[in-house]
Amino acid sequence: MTTTGGRRYGGADAAQRQERRRTDLIVAGLDLFGSEGFANVSVKRICDRAGLTQRYFYESFDDRFALLAAVYEDCVVVARTATVAAGGPFVADAGAAGIAAGDAPAVARATLGAFIGTLADQPRRARVMLVEVVGVSPDLERQRLTAIHGWADLILTLALGERRPDRRQRLAAIGLVGAVTQLLVDWYTGTAGEFAPGDVTDGDLFDLDTILEVSVELFVAAYQRLLG
Repeated sequence: MTTTGGRRYGGADAAQRQERRRTDLIVAGLDLFGSEGFANVSVKRICDRAGLTQRYFYESFDDRFALLAAVYEDCVVVARTATVAAGGPFVADAGAAGIAAGDAPAVARATLGAFIGTLADQPRRARVMLVEVVGVSPDLERQRLTAIHGWADLILTLALGERRPDRRQRLAAIGLVGAVTQLLVDWYTGTAGEFAPGDVTDGDLFDLDTILEVSVELFVAAYQRLLG
């Protein structure tokens, strides 16, 4: 049996097989970039992990940077899906006006808890999102900054609903994303034993439960002063 996509093998046409190979390469990239670091992993290593030849790598990606971009995007999607799901019930109740003032602490705790929990439970994703994509290339920096603004948009949607944010509100949302991100960078690098600031070991400063508590307080304060 043939299709416009070529012969079918195992019930899959050529396009479906290519998509499976691409997915396998992303999984291999996440595993290796997230455990050994982007700079330490070659295309051959990735292909060996995926069980594919290098010909199939270049079928889907121009180079390792393109694969890292795809791995990063996958990490963002996973984290965002968990975060949105946690905030979903509050959004459904809020309507066009955004969350109620009394719900702000619960919304912040649920959504931030889901986001932080995703990274805590999946350290390879944490490494890719927080460390490996930073400063790698101009294209990846643009992608990373786009993701940061996407997180800020999510905050604004929760807080304001369909109301249009003003300049101060948008800056506040971007600042909140930056604050939480930096706390998690310090948490990850400290637990990984890499580039740790000197006070990481001082009373377990970057404990995830404490980071969650502080982040919730920051979000609630911003909501009360700027976003509500």
